[in-house]
Amino acid sequence: MRLAILLLAALSLTAQPLALLKENPHYFVFRGKPTVLVTSAEHYGAVLNAKFDYKKYLDTLAADGLNLTRIFTGLYREVPGSFNIARNTLAP
Repeated sequence: MRLAILLLAALSLTAQPLALLKENPHYFVFRGKPTVLVTSAEHYGAVLNAKFDYKKYLDTLAADGLNLTRIFTGLYREVPGSFNIARNTLAP
């Protein structure tokens, strides 16, 4: 078990984070290759809704060649009428 933890720690030290491409800062570098981040992000209320089918959502992103999604953590709410969203699940 300790060996596995040490190996994972060593691998994480060699992993390169997402970075700006030096030749063109409008692009990123990920795993040594130029990368463009593309998504179709949902409204927070959709992903916080208990009935939201996140597996279908993530499968659809992958099937459409998209490579980014937002992760929401923490407390957030909107005032009723915010952004003119009907049945806004974030505006109690």
